[in-house]
Amino acid sequence: MSNPNTDERAAQFMERLRKLQNDRGKMASLRRGMNPATVMEAWPVIASIGGEIGLPGESPFVDLAALFATHPVERASGDFGETCRAIALSDSSDRTLPESHERRFRRLLACDSASDLTGQLRTWVRLAASKGVGVNYQTLFSDLRWWSRSGDRTKVRWARSFWHAGHDEAHAQSTEAGTP
Repeated sequence: MSNPNTDERAAQFMERLRKLQNDRGKMASLRRGMNPATVMEAWPVIASIGGEIGLPGESPFVDLAALFATHPVERASGDFGETCRAIALSDSSDRTLPESHERRFRRLLACDSASDLTGQLRTWVRLAASKGVGVNYQTLFSDLRWWSRSGDRTKVRWARSFWHAGHDEAHAQSTEAGTP
């Protein structure tokens, strides 16, 4: 459930957020947005780049800025399910998804509220940082904004990306038909 205005706002917010990447003080302030006790230190920075201030788990601007400040390495495409898959495969020598990562991913998909989701995202973004895996923050921003209205659709999309549902079958059919 994407909206052009939301996509444009996400792009503008991300563009401004990227410009802060080398400002260690502002990035530290943004990281404090993960904690309800210190989130007010992130608010002036978020407001200065056009975001809406709020509490962790209630404002996608606060949540995304804190996650980005934790690990500002981006990937240009894909959704968060693909990011989680890349993290899981980085721990696998035989290109199979480790059960521990599958359990963790199922916990992510089980989140009903944005505040529960934010806690799980923090863990995954820290894992991404430790593995050198980038995150498509612009897509994640849109997913966070619409979580309360279309979280189930997002969960299905992420699950398809994580488990590559349908990808192997489609690839096998195209290979059989002579298309690589």
